[in-house]
Amino acid sequence: MKARNFNPAAPGEPTAAGREEVAVLLATRGGVLALNILVQGLLAYALLPAGRGAYAVCVWFGGLAGALAALGSGRSAQYFVMTKQFSVSQGTSAAFAFALAGSALAAALSWPLINSDLAYFGNADTDSFYLAMLLIPMSSLALAMVLQLEGLRRFGHIAAFSLLRTTVRASAILVLVWVLDLGVNGALLALALGHLAMIGACLFDLRRNRGLAATLPTWEELRAVFQYAIREYPAQVGRAIDYRVGGLLLGTVAGRADIGLFAASSALIMKANLVQNAVSAYLLPRAASEAAGRPELTAFCARVTLWAVGGLLLLWVAVSSHVVPLLLSQAFAPVVQLTWILSIGVLAYAGAGLFTAYFRATNRPQFFSFAMWFGLAATVALFPVLYPAWGLHGAAWALTGGLLCRSVTLWLMFHRASRLPLSATLLLRRADLTHLRTSALELARSLMKR
Repeated sequence: MKARNFNPAAPGEPTAAGREEVAVLLATRGGVLALNILVQGLLAYALLPAGRGAYAVCVWFGGLAGALAALGSGRSAQYFVMTKQFSVSQGTSAAFAFALAGSALAAALSWPLINSDLAYFGNADTDSFYLAMLLIPMSSLALAMVLQLEGLRRFGHIAAFSLLRTTVRASAILVLVWVLDLGVNGALLALALGHLAMIGACLFDLRRNRGLAATLPTWEELRAVFQYAIREYPAQVGRAIDYRVGGLLLGTVAGRADIGLFAASSALIMKANLVQNAVSAYLLPRAASEAAGRPELTAFCARVTLWAVGGLLLLWVAVSSHVVPLLLSQAFAPVVQLTWILSIGVLAYAGAGLFTAYFRATNRPQFFSFAMWFGLAATVALFPVLYPAWGLHGAAWALTGGLLCRSVTLWLMFHRASRLPLSATLLLRRADLTHLRTSALELARSLMKR
C-alpha cells in the first residue's frame, strides 16, 4: 500500500489554543506527579516493603474489579457526548448506571473470593480486602467523570481536580497512616477519599458549567452505550490488568515484601506515562472532530512524546540510584534496577499509546483491544519462564516484553490504517524542533500578557 505524502509541519501541528491546552496539562500534571511521588514516599516509609505489598494487592484487586464492573461504559459515554449524540446529562447518567449496577454485581462476586483459599488473597488481611471493595465503585465513577471532562476539553479543570484528589489522598495518608497508625487500612481509606473528592469536584463543575442535571437514562441510551462499550470492553479490561499484571502474577507466587518492591518500582516508573496521558487527552477530542481521525496530528504527537519521555527516562536512570533510597528508604534499594528494566517498555509505549486515541476517535476501539491483549498474553507467557530464573528482575522483563509486543502491534496497525510512513511516528524532525521552540516562545509571550 502506497504511503501518503507527509508534511511534518503542516496539518499535524497543534493550534495556538491547542499548545496552551497541552502546556496546562503538562504543567499541572507535573504537580500531580510531584504529589504522587510524595505519596509513594509516605507509603514506603510508613508501611515498609511487606506492608506496601499488602496495600498493593488490595489496590490491584479493587481497581481491577472496578474496571470489570464499569463495562467500558465511561469511554462509551464519552464518545457519545464528544460526538454530540448525547447531552452531558445523558452521557453521565448512562455511565453512572452501568458503573453502579456493575459495582454491586462485582462486590457480590468478590465476597466469596476474598474468603477463599486462593494464594493471592493471603497477601493481606481479610478486612483490608473488604475495605478495598470501596474502590470498586469509587475508581469506576472517578474514571467516568474524568473521561467526560476530557471529551469536553476541560483540561484545566481536570488538572485542578487531579491535584485536589492527590492532595486529599496525601493529607489522608498523613492523618490515617502516620498519626492514627491505621496501616494498610488507613492507606486504602485515603485512596477512596481521594476518588470521592474527584467525583464530587467533577459533578459540581459539570452541573455549574455544562448544564448537568439529574436524569434517568433511557433504554435506547443504555443500549447505545452498551453496543459501543462491548467493543471497548476488552481494551478496558486489558488496561485494568495492564501494568498490574506483573503484580497480579506475583501475588500468586511471591511474598508481601517482593510484591511491595515490585509495586513501588511500577508506581514510580509508570508515572512517565503522565506525559502520554496529557497529550492523549488533548488529541482525542480533536481526532474525533474529523471522520479521518487526523492521523498527521496523531503522528506528530506520537514522535514528540516518544522523544520527550525518552529524555525523562534517561534522566531517571542517571539519578535513580541516589534518589530511591532517599525517597523510599534504603529498604527499597532493589527498586532502582527494576525501574531501569521497566523503563524500556514504558519508552516503547510512550508514543504507541497515543494511537489508541486515533482508533477510538475513528470508532475502531477493537484495534486497541487486540494490541492490548496480545501484549498481556506475551507477559503471561514470559512470566513463568523468567521469574523462576531471575526473580523480580524476571518479572520486570516479562512486563517489559508485553509492553514491547503491544507497542509494535499498535505501530503497525496505525501505519496500515493511516498509510503514513514509519518515520512519521519515530523520527523527530528539524521542523518539529523549530515548531516546538516557536510554540514555547509564543506561549510564554501569551502568558506574560495576562
